Order: sequence, then structure tokens, then C-alpha cells
Amino acid sequence: MHNAKLMYEVLMKNKSFLLPWMQWLNNTKSVKDTHKFLIQSDKNWENDKAYEYAIVLNDVIIGMCGAVVVDKNNKKVELGYWLANDYRGNGFMMESVHMLEQELFRNGFNKVIIHTDVLNKNSVNVAKKLGYELEAILKQDRFLKYENRFRDTNCFAKFKHKI
Repeated sequence: MHNAKLMYEVLMKNKSFLLPWMQWLNNTKSVKDTHKFLIQSDKNWENDKAYEYAIVLNDVIIGMCGAVVVDKNNKKVELGYWLANDYRGNGFMMESVHMLEQELFRNGFNKVIIHTDVLNKNSVNVAKKLGYELEAILKQDRFLKYENRFRDTNCFAKFKHKI
């Protein structure tokens, strides 16, 4: 519950910054909601459905990075990540994504996917700087209820084995 409180606090402090990219924040109304997420995250680990990590600096949660969709049959995963606004520009997310992708490749995955909103320049920069290839732009892929409009999604990928 202590970790849920710490995570909830950083999410709420950064809500306006993160909300355009993370619609699920609208459903996070209390520490209890965050605690439920952490319990579900543990279950996902046990069932090989997702592997999520908190990014911690000096005992402070500053973000998360994880394999949020795991497809063991096809040896591919999709990453998701977020970082508190105060910690941007220091390489924390690039280091986290790089470490996670390398661990996934060592554990038999061949393809790592990153979906980003085309307007999320920070997330796009992480993917590009780490050598991910833009495979596609998914047109009108997400409907943002609070903006009452559709947004496009970049689909980046990196491969362990290139053909």
C-alpha cells in the first residue's frame, strides 16, 4: 500500500502532463485504484501477461517502464512507459527502455514494439534515439474522449534478429 501511495502521488502531480498520452489516468481516482493496479500487475507477472517496473531514483518513484503486452507465442512484446515531468531530459527513460529491451531479447523475445501518439514528441524521441524503426502510422487509432477527436499512433519496432 505504501508503494501505491507513492505512485498515486506522482501520477496526480503529473496528471495534466501525462493525461494526453495516458487516458487511463481518468480512471485513477484514489490510492486504492493504484493499489488495485499493482495487485493486477503482480498477477500479470505470474501469468506472463506483462512485466512492469517502477523507475526509482533515491527512493522516489519517478515513472514506470514495462512490457505491457506480452505475446510469447510470437516472441514479441509491446512496451509502455511514463516519466514524471521533473525528471525529463536526464536520460532516465532511455536507460530504462534500453535495459528492459535487452533483458527481453536475452529472454527469447525477437520483437519489441513501442506505440506512441504522433504528438508525443518525448516518447517518439526515446524510440528514435534507441534505434527503433517506424513500421507504420496507424491513422485515427485512438479516440480521445476529453478532446472529442481521433489521434494517430506511431508503431515503432526493434528486432533482435534482422532478416
